Amino acid sequence: MNFDSPYYPYSSVSSGNNTLHGAEEIPYKLLIYLMDLPDANGYLPIDDNERPRVRLAKLLWHDGENPLAEELPTPAQKRSLLFDPEHPDINTDELKEKHPKGYRLLWQKLIGQSQIVAQSLLKCYIGRIFSPRPFHTTIGIRFDISTNVNYESNTRTDRYSRAFNMEQAIRESLAPINMTGIGAFSFLRSDHPDNGSYILWDEGQNIGRTLHCSVDWVDPGAEDTEPFCYSC
Repeated sequence: MNFDSPYYPYSSVSSGNNTLHGAEEIPYKLLIYLMDLPDANGYLPIDDNERPRVRLAKLLWHDGENPLAEELPTPAQKRSLLFDPEHPDINTDELKEKHPKGYRLLWQKLIGQSQIVAQSLLKCYIGRIFSPRPFHTTIGIRFDISTNVNYESNTRTDRYSRAFNMEQAIRESLAPINMTGIGAFSFLRSDHPDNGSYILWDEGQNIGRTLHCSVDWVDPGAEDTEPFCYSC
């Protein structure tokens, strides 16, 4: 008996199933990427509205008119928008100072947080998952974008919809990249039946967009395991 096996007391077989080990990190990694933060390699984001992550950060941080004319939020300001599960409620003076805009970047659909002030929110989480063939899993990724109805059209430019501006910036940020360890993103309906976008409205004070994309996932090492004949 192999007591070292993570599957003890059962045997491990080559079944064609992905474990999705590591896929649980996708929403958090995507939000970190979209925040466009400095890194240890010396990268520093620049304030240039031609860059989609710059536009996204301004649309999330600045609630007033013409947010793209404002300065790029600092790295600390961007980080302050990211939900902290250790402190789900911003209910002390210290937390209010640390998160002056509240939590606006969340990596789940439902978070134990009350929205007591008007704000724009971006949620990223895993959607439907299916396996079209052995060792191949398609993971749906969903972005929910919402903003207060009074902020939706206060951009004071020809780009009137703040929510769609944010969707466009996310699309432009993800469409051309291959994220290390995750892969390339697809917005094609042929790759995942949920891919696409549509309007969100809570019949109250918030309106927005939901954006679906997907990524093909293969477990590390599974590329070398092909016990099936696709031509049979």
